[in-house]
Parts: sequence; structure tokens; C-alpha cells
Amino acid sequence: MGLVIAVANQKGGVGKTTTTMNLAGVFQSEGYKVYVADADGQQSCMSWCAAAGPETPLPFRVGSIHRLDKMIGPEIAALANDYDVVIVDCPPNISDLTTARVLAVADVTVIPTDASPIDIWSSEGMIELVERTRVANPDGKFAILLNKANSKTLLHMQMSAILAESNVRVLSATVKQRELYRQSAALGRTVFDVRGIRGTKVARDEVSAVYNEILALVQEDEAEVVDGN
Repeated sequence: MGLVIAVANQKGGVGKTTTTMNLAGVFQSEGYKVYVADADGQQSCMSWCAAAGPETPLPFRVGSIHRLDKMIGPEIAALANDYDVVIVDCPPNISDLTTARVLAVADVTVIPTDASPIDIWSSEGMIELVERTRVANPDGKFAILLNKANSKTLLHMQMSAILAESNVRVLSATVKQRELYRQSAALGRTVFDVRGIRGTKVARDEVSAVYNEILALVQEDEAEVVDGN
């Protein structure tokens, strides 16, 4: 069964869709068969895919699972039987039961957040949802991704310290605010397959670092099983 990754936060504008699509890009570039499942009512992943155009489609599949309600978990499981990696873009609202249903079946949940007080406060509700989800999904892994980051600022360091006190892991890898991510989205591409734009290497390195940490989380789980035997 394939790896299921949820990308979730209760606040919009934190880079959920950008994280989802570029994670799909890095997994595909590493040889995985990838499916992006758009569970957000805004259908931003579907719009991103449409921007690519029929003549130059994205190198991975994108489909909508919005409005599946109680069937969203079984649908994700079915997709995971056909794909190596399923990445789900969740709604920016933890009151929407869709998010809880996705987290309940996800192997890894990535929570992108900006290093600002408002976004950190917003993420507190998301962390509470994570704690509740752990009851139903004790094997699930959860991690916060600092997005649109500037690690040199005092605010970034302060917010990192606050998040580190939570029971949710904070990824060492961060993604900086770069115009390249917006430009790639406008073209319907990811930083791994966009052409004609400068600065792609540093962006690819950023996303690849996140990819490596996600794999490390999964491998931790596998190592625990081996040790247990």
C-alpha cells in the first residue's frame, strides 16, 4: 500500500497547496508514482493542474475527492493501492470533518505554517486536532513545516522555539518565501519541472530537504517494527 501524506492547517494562505504540489513534484522526480488528491473546497490543486494545459500535463495525477464525506477515507485507501504516494490537500478549516477523516488515514501529516504570531496561534487548533487524531491513528506521524521562512530573523527563532514546545515535531527543513513558487504555480508547474525561470535549484533543494525528512519519519516507523520483532 502506498504512502499517504496529508497537508493540513486550519488557516488559509500558509502554503498548503504549494507544499502539496511541490512535494508531489519531488516524489515524482525520485521515481514514485504520485497522485494528488484535492480535498479542499477551493480546488486549488485542480486549478493548478488546469493551468498546466492539456499539451504539457503535470508528470503526476491530480484529482478531486471533495464532497466524498464519509467515503473519503476508503477512497484514499483505494488510491494508495494504485499509487506509491498519495498527497492530500486538506481544507483550511478543522471544523470541516474532511480534515479529520483524512488525518485518520494518513501515514504522515505535514502542517505548513508561517513564522508569525497569527499563524502560530492558528496552528494551535491544528495541533489539538492532531492530538485527537492520534487516538484513532496512533501510528500516524505529524510534523510542522515552517513555510515562507526567514531563519535569520528574531521572530523566526522565537516562533521556532514556541513550536518546539508542542508535542508535534518541527521539521529542520524550511521553505523560504520565493517568487519562484508563485511563478511556477501560474505556469501550472512545480519547481521540479518548470523551465525558463532562474533560481530553481535552491527551491528544489529546499523541497528535497522536506522530502528527506518525511522519508526519515516513515523509516523511523519501520525501524520501530524491526526492533519490536
